[in-house]
Amino acid sequence: MAAVWPRGHPDGSTFQLAVLVMTTVTFTSAIKQNTSEIICVLISQKDEGSGTPETLVSPKISNILEDLGCYLNYQGTENIYEPTKTVEVNVFEDIELRVIMNISNIISCFWFFKESKACKLSLDSQNRYVMSLAFSQIREAQAGKYTFSVISETGNYTVVVPVLIRKRPGKPYFRKREGSDAIECISESYPQPYVEWIFCKTPEKSCPDKVHEETGEIDGIQKIHYELFQTYIWCCAANDLGRECTGIFTIDLNERQAAPLPELLLKVGEPLLIRCRAVHHNYKFRIKLTLESKEVEQDRRFEGLEYQTDYSAIRIHYVFASAAGRSDSGHYTCSSTAHQNQTALVTVLEKGFINITDSKEDFEIGEEAFCFEVNFTAYPSVRCMWLSSQKTFPCKQSYSMDGRSISSKFCNHQHRSGVYVFYAENDDTVVTKKFTLYVRRKPEIKMQWLFKQISCIADSYPASSWVWRSCSELNSPNCTEEITEGIHNLLPERRSLGSWISSSTLDVKETATNFSVECCANNSAGSSCEKNFINLSGAVSPPLDSTAFYVSVGFFLLLMAFLFILFFHKYKKQFRYESQLQMIHIIGPSDNEYIYIDFREFEYDLKWEFPRENLEFGQVLGSGAFGKVVNATAYGISNAGDAVQVAVKMLKEKPDASEKDALMSELKVMTHIGSHENIVNLLGACTVSGPIYLIFEYCCYGDLLNYLRSKREEFHRTLAYVFKQHNFSFYHNIHLNQNSRKGTHLKYNVNAAPWREDEFEVTQSQNINVASGSNGIVLPSEEDEIRCGSRLMDEEEDFNVLTFEDLLCFSYQVAKGMEFLESKSCIHRDLAARNVLVTHRKVLKICDFGLARDIMNDSNYIVRGNARLPVKWMAPESLFERTYTMKSDVWSYGILLWEIFSLGVNPYPGIPVDTNFYKLIRSGFKMDQPYYATKDVYRVMQSCWDLDSRKRPSFSQLVSSLACQLAEAEGAVYQNMKKNVSTHNSSIKIKPHVSRDEKSLLSPTVLQHEGSQVEK
Repeated sequence: MAAVWPRGHPDGSTFQLAVLVMTTVTFTSAIKQNTSEIICVLISQKDEGSGTPETLVSPKISNILEDLGCYLNYQGTENIYEPTKTVEVNVFEDIELRVIMNISNIISCFWFFKESKACKLSLDSQNRYVMSLAFSQIREAQAGKYTFSVISETGNYTVVVPVLIRKRPGKPYFRKREGSDAIECISESYPQPYVEWIFCKTPEKSCPDKVHEETGEIDGIQKIHYELFQTYIWCCAANDLGRECTGIFTIDLNERQAAPLPELLLKVGEPLLIRCRAVHHNYKFRIKLTLESKEVEQDRRFEGLEYQTDYSAIRIHYVFASAAGRSDSGHYTCSSTAHQNQTALVTVLEKGFINITDSKEDFEIGEEAFCFEVNFTAYPSVRCMWLSSQKTFPCKQSYSMDGRSISSKFCNHQHRSGVYVFYAENDDTVVTKKFTLYVRRKPEIKMQWLFKQISCIADSYPASSWVWRSCSELNSPNCTEEITEGIHNLLPERRSLGSWISSSTLDVKETATNFSVECCANNSAGSSCEKNFINLSGAVSPPLDSTAFYVSVGFFLLLMAFLFILFFHKYKKQFRYESQLQMIHIIGPSDNEYIYIDFREFEYDLKWEFPRENLEFGQVLGSGAFGKVVNATAYGISNAGDAVQVAVKMLKEKPDASEKDALMSELKVMTHIGSHENIVNLLGACTVSGPIYLIFEYCCYGDLLNYLRSKREEFHRTLAYVFKQHNFSFYHNIHLNQNSRKGTHLKYNVNAAPWREDEFEVTQSQNINVASGSNGIVLPSEEDEIRCGSRLMDEEEDFNVLTFEDLLCFSYQVAKGMEFLESKSCIHRDLAARNVLVTHRKVLKICDFGLARDIMNDSNYIVRGNARLPVKWMAPESLFERTYTMKSDVWSYGILLWEIFSLGVNPYPGIPVDTNFYKLIRSGFKMDQPYYATKDVYRVMQSCWDLDSRKRPSFSQLVSSLACQLAEAEGAVYQNMKKNVSTHNSSIKIKPHVSRDEKSLLSPTVLQHEGSQVEK
């Protein structure tokens, strides 16, 4: 058997998917050569849970740190380090390889695996260089040797770390051994499998007729023997992680033809082996195997003959190919001079597939035994797992008798309501199927006495109905008299998946003094009752004298004040600072199961550290319950000697440890995200010897919401309208440089309207090209980038107007920023106009300044549960199930679009956030088209507000859609401008500044003018 050294997924593995961690590691022992020190470390995580109900809710994860024991292996003049321990990990596991080097003056660092990449170096607490290579959900293709190469002034160092991925054997396949009429069985696995050849109808371990082969490995090939003429030939490969079997594809003329037609699936490049077999009492009979009635080439077939003791004979005929191609697909017919012909189908695929059979996805169960089941067909074999509650479970597959259909069952749900995901992948595709389990629970009731009311609350699934009864006697065990008056049943509220809160109140009649009452909640799972004795009578107290009265009142007031302070302190403390941005670790498809990365365990890269003495603070830009953002001047943060305006984010005075951890986590998130034009980028941080400061770009025009509201008076539908309104007087004041033939641009310095003669100048800036000629509008050079907000000017915010094209441009920029965050697996969770900032040239940047927001007094943040939430911007799944995904950000983006095209109107105007509001959201209610939006823009909003999150567009799709609308809108502007300008000065033409990628989006009228030149 050819043993291939690869990768896979172990059944029953105790290692599970977990959050990627980077922890600071210090080891006291190391091998030293000269003055160098190399330590190799493997960091992984182990789930200590065993699938119990407790671990399903809160799995216990422990970090495993293993010193690999790198030693110096001299090879010539190079210092090569190799680990003494083998790195063996499970597929889908999160690991990190870390090399710690006590080497000075490093010049360069690279790591190699199939390709070369530069290393990222950081310093640990002992000022040693740390080089890390992290794997999120490691796959089989990532197994192999990883080489780290470091060049320093003292010498060159190489660290070679082989990574082996444990897997159960892959489904075996067959090929003809070169140079002989023998067959090899091949199965990919690690650890190395042993092989059994089984000659029964089914490949059970109990089959008595089998050959067990476990000979030594020679050059990666295990030599095996077989019984060539047996009726059934199976090859089974097994290791300690599992067992897989495959039978040689045989057309047996002595067996009855199976229905439907037998089929063999292969991928292009895989070995092909088909066997035709027949037995007859006359040994002179002949057999052959043809493809679509054509005989196969001689060098691709071989035959065999075996005589039996009863003078009958067994003949076999093989067709093989070392690498199958599409031409090998077709019907193969086995024919004989003594038997009826039989046919089988061979299909050679370009790529593999996984097809899951449609089935029910929502289940409601009681206490009965229940298992989820997925039926699918696939080729090649799949690796699969089940996901639930941030845990992964092994997936066992069972095959039908024909080997075509595969099923997987999952029973380890512990009768807990929740979402369960089946995940399967092979080399070519990934599929998932989501199931929702609702477990019926009988009501759990709490009764409480309120002022002149008795209230009962039940937690159950499904929701409960109520019955109230009074008891004829105070101490009677049975209450039989049903109460029908004075009952108020509130609408049930869904608290979480599989949990409904139902409540009912009973008004107490003033004539009653003492009595017993019972409330009963009923649902399909059962009934529960709660009974209580109510005593409304009491002795009449004698009147107090005035002194005693005032003392009592004073004591009462003091008690109330104390309780108020205690309540306020507790209320204030329950809202903890948490960054809006969360980076996710995807263990299923993007809209199913997420684990947020816990950055508290990540190392902070000191390259971001900025001297705090180089900050000069200015005014406070915003403040809130947890901290503030302050304007500051940073000296030398970009280039030595430069003074840059920045925004510094800091906590309030005397923050607690959790708030410091949250801000440091946010800092590490921002360093991992990287920079983009449409997010507020991190410039540096101060974390040493003082409070934590995060230094961000400064956006001079504040947040988008207030910017839009301030521009309502200056809004115009198009720039063409603005130009027409002012009679194009400004065009007569443009002075062109007569010596400039190309690269000349207009720079507008417009401070007020109407425009004056000195408001324009020509510069060599990178904005709007001016071309002259009869052809009119032209397109930019190919290297130009899209600058939707700089169509006609450099400092266009000084134009002091806002147009529909600006609103489209704003929408496009926010979508671009969110597309970038989406590519970094980031969820914003509070996307709104108030969280988008505006800077020069009308550039928009998405921010996360949540700590500087006064959510206690901001009406946009509504108390819901134990948090204050931006309810009107939240997707239904976030609002009702506390599920945040990238598609819930898309919903919020739709609300932000509505804000933009209403020029800052509060969403859902006139609708208070109450029970009716939540009903509207559940029912699919959508806001009307805002006044300044077109039908195309409104259609984009509506697509973002689909109740089914899977049907909402991605941010990449939103970017494409808005780019089309923006190009069309700007194309129309320039066409109108061309017409109007030509009536005033036919020698001046405006060249719109759009990118090469957007040429296809412009109208043919615009495209035909590309390449026109300046006419004098």
